[in-house]
Amino acid sequence: MPDGVHRIVVISDFHFGEEGSLLTQRDNVERLFRELIELGRVDKLVLLGDIWDLWRTGLREAVGAGDMFFQALGAWEGPKEIVLVPGNHDYHLNTFSEEQGQRRGLGWHEGPGSSIVLTGDGAMWESRQVKGLTLRLVYPFLSLAVSGKRFLLMHGHHLDFFSPSFWWLKSAWLARLILCTSQGISISDLDRLNKPFFELLTVTASVPEIVAGEYRFYRLIRMLAQLLRFEARSGNSPRRYTSVEENINEARELLLRLLPGYIPDVFVFGHTHRPGFSRIKVGGCKVLMANCGCWLEDEECSTYIVIDDKVRLCRLGDWQIPMQI
Repeated sequence: MPDGVHRIVVISDFHFGEEGSLLTQRDNVERLFRELIELGRVDKLVLLGDIWDLWRTGLREAVGAGDMFFQALGAWEGPKEIVLVPGNHDYHLNTFSEEQGQRRGLGWHEGPGSSIVLTGDGAMWESRQVKGLTLRLVYPFLSLAVSGKRFLLMHGHHLDFFSPSFWWLKSAWLARLILCTSQGISISDLDRLNKPFFELLTVTASVPEIVAGEYRFYRLIRMLAQLLRFEARSGNSPRRYTSVEENINEARELLLRLLPGYIPDVFVFGHTHRPGFSRIKVGGCKVLMANCGCWLEDEECSTYIVIDDKVRLCRLGDWQIPMQI
């Protein structure tokens, strides 16, 4: 690796707590960490959301499902820093961090065994699974500079608000109407609209019958969308199972309307579970889009991204696709 070039590993969508999460299997965990060790120096590991599926099960169960991975992560003397950027399925960790910070601001202190510690640069989530393993929580996105290029990393669920497909109620114009604003909409606005829905799914995750009903309804909506051909329009519907190319219009809208004045060279996201690359033009700038895929049995991606002098999409034990930045 050339002098001055940092190496970052980005991985997302483990969905610990959902049946079929591949990194609950010892063989997959050992193979992944062998590959990561073979990379050599890694400066930063970014866990890009939906690490724990708090819509499927409770926090204790989800954390327990990921125990093997985090034990291996604690034993790996690799990254100098581990960053967690929550997604929609583990959004509650961001809520928990914010509320804990508010309590401290009021002079209220947590009792023994608290899993949150605050430092000068924000909230840190300290894993109870592995002594000494600390994850820095960053939300809603992480901005980095690598080799003179700008990177924007976020889980990707904010793209959903720009989908003109079947969940039209989430479109940005309706959000502005509800929030009674006239100056556009921000990421924090979208989070305020999302929060009741995300937290409802988190609260009901401890009741299996409710979870089963919620996902049957979700599948019904998706089937209806496919039947009515809402998914067929190129560039639309940033939903699970859609490719990078099917998300380009939403990505362009997000970058232009939610982050005006900041156009990255590379936009890295997960959320849709389909790994891949695409290049788009945003406000006269060329942006490389990269999706890191997922780690679920029924989708068999098992992919992650390595950023150094290139952006590489790697599949476990198989292929690599390098892209020039």
